[in-house]
Amino acid sequence: MKKLLFMILISFILFSSPSYSKTMYIIDKVTITVRRQPGLDFKIVDQLASNETVNLLKTEESWAQISFKDSKTGWVLKRFLTEETPKPIQIAELKKTVNTQAEKIAALEKENITLKQSKAKMTELISSLKIEIQSLKEEPYRIMLLLVGVAIFLFGCIVTLIIQRTGQRRRKSSLSF
Repeated sequence: MKKLLFMILISFILFSSPSYSKTMYIIDKVTITVRRQPGLDFKIVDQLASNETVNLLKTEESWAQISFKDSKTGWVLKRFLTEETPKPIQIAELKKTVNTQAEKIAALEKENITLKQSKAKMTELISSLKIEIQSLKEEPYRIMLLLVGVAIFLFGCIVTLIIQRTGQRRRKSSLSF
């Protein structure tokens, strides 16, 4: 019974895969073979091209067990793996970032043009409103001048009428002598 439990425990430890997984990449422009077990004399189960992403499950000497393409597993030589993101992938990501930033810049430039046009319109409106305000400030003085002119005219008319009436009375009175 103890031997059976010991065998179950040993087989569980040996055949259970570790739960940690590290992202790795295939290096350079090569195609590498994925084998069923670590060693060159084991059967090839697949091939992987440069820059493909794989997950490192464990290592044994110069071999690494990986998972790839929808959870397939196999063994490859460790020297073909690197933790660094390959340059072509970095370049592609940077190109996406540059394109995104270029689109944002174009949108901001368009918005800037719109804002400049709006500013020009507002400046023109402000200028016309300043002129109108100045005109409205001068309006009471014009009205006062008009009223003074009317008052002087009326005063002149009244004085003229008074002078004419007094002149007629004097003539009538000088005729009666």
